[in-house]
Amino acid sequence: MTPANTFGLPVQAPAERPSLVFCSDLSPLDYSRIVHPQGTPGSVAFCGPATSRKTGKPTWHDSRWSTYALATRTCDVGQHRFMSFATWPRQNRGEPKPKRTTENAVSIGASWVDLDFYNEPDWKDVSPLVVLEAVLNVCQDRAWPAPSYATSSGRGLLVAWLYACQPAQAVLARHRAIQETLHQTFRSMGSDPSAKTITKVFRMPKTRNERNGAIVGILWPTYIREIQPTTFDALAEAVLPYRRKTKKEKDAEAAAAKAERTAKVLAARAPRKQHAGAKLGGRSYWATLREDLERLQAVRHGTGSVPDGEGRNAWILALTYAAAWDMPASALDRYVRDQAARCGLTEAEALDKTVTLRAKAQVAARGERILKGTRKLDPRYRPAPGYFVELLDIESREMKRADLRMLIDGARRASNAIGRVVKARRAAGVQARSDQQAVRLHIGQQVEEMVELGMRQADVAALYGVSVRWVTSALRDARQVAAIGKVTAEPAPVPESEVEAAIVVDDVAETLNVPAASATHEVLRGTRCLVPEFGGAGHS
Repeated sequence: MTPANTFGLPVQAPAERPSLVFCSDLSPLDYSRIVHPQGTPGSVAFCGPATSRKTGKPTWHDSRWSTYALATRTCDVGQHRFMSFATWPRQNRGEPKPKRTTENAVSIGASWVDLDFYNEPDWKDVSPLVVLEAVLNVCQDRAWPAPSYATSSGRGLLVAWLYACQPAQAVLARHRAIQETLHQTFRSMGSDPSAKTITKVFRMPKTRNERNGAIVGILWPTYIREIQPTTFDALAEAVLPYRRKTKKEKDAEAAAAKAERTAKVLAARAPRKQHAGAKLGGRSYWATLREDLERLQAVRHGTGSVPDGEGRNAWILALTYAAAWDMPASALDRYVRDQAARCGLTEAEALDKTVTLRAKAQVAARGERILKGTRKLDPRYRPAPGYFVELLDIESREMKRADLRMLIDGARRASNAIGRVVKARRAAGVQARSDQQAVRLHIGQQVEEMVELGMRQADVAALYGVSVRWVTSALRDARQVAAIGKVTAEPAPVPESEVEAAIVVDDVAETLNVPAASATHEVLRGTRCLVPEFGGAGHS
């Protein structure tokens, strides 16, 4: 059971001890309480070499304590030498210990830089105090927050900035950027690149460095009260060479990047010799829509009026919607009166159904606009083609029969686009696929005759001015077409004289003297035929 799994056990109150003043008096437990105050989520990892109880061999031990346990109990963390700045998920009973990975990190409350200055020629003969002074000078020159403390292991120097714990996954990107900036800044002093990660563990005070036998201790500051934390945002704002972008700036950059990509695509695209489809403007848009309405009404009702129950009100509204954009507002009233009879309505009924549409057209004619957000828009209704399709209940067969261009669904729109492309390709001289296949089949039949006369495919290709691969494909198509309809001859039946006659018997015993190769037994299902002479129980 790991130290974190202590549910149900009596709480061991920490022993009374005098309040500490000097950092040199801090024990590993006191140090862990400063770095990980009570209330920090997750559990702290304490690691170090140990001897396995099962094998007796040296192994790496990883124990976890919650910050509540560290604050309320006398935990023996001194048996370990290393402690993490991050916390990890608590281990539940019956479950494996969560791995100490970046993805599992729960919180982080410090940034740091590990200086192995003894590996640098310019600093290897300098004392840790001089290196610390150089670090403090760099922070002061760059207006960075001062470090909270620095520990010396007898060889290197660990400089740490403490702050209130942050959700690890939420600040992971910024924390990595801070660590990278600190590493690059103090790289000349031997900053260890492997110590940047959030999973790293570091030596605690009052533990012994097994490499040189030195006791690890806090080198700076002298008094515990001088260990002053900073804030994560203040450290990030000072250390990082850039500030956090606002949402408006991010959106602007994304829009600019998209515009740049679009410009590159358009610049690399070869201009079309012929545009397959016409691009409608403001006036041509509504003129085309009105033309579709006229075609649809001609298909449905011919030259007569709309019968009762087939959408009289819908028709007068649809016609007025489109006409309000395609004709002057002064002529709209006369147009509605003219269309009333076609829609099966009286003039008074038609004017009453379209009073709002005509009023908005008059407002637009006076140059007035309505404010929607920050945009000034035309007050006239602007229904989409899909609205007309739903309003008039236009079916797919009607779209095709009336040859509509705008009042169509997605399938018909795709079909129209294909038709325009095909028409443009034919106008540009591109043959249809069926014509190309017919030409290749005809040439393939000629190639087959030439090959039978002894010509090589390469000579035939040179004769027609095509590639050998094209000739091979044409020849294959010709042979496949020639094979269609041919009946394969069935195999000739075997003469009865060549088939050995089968011997059919009623009793199995009669086949004992017959060769096995020519004997056939006829066994009746469900019938027992046992011979008494051979030990069987015959039936009487």
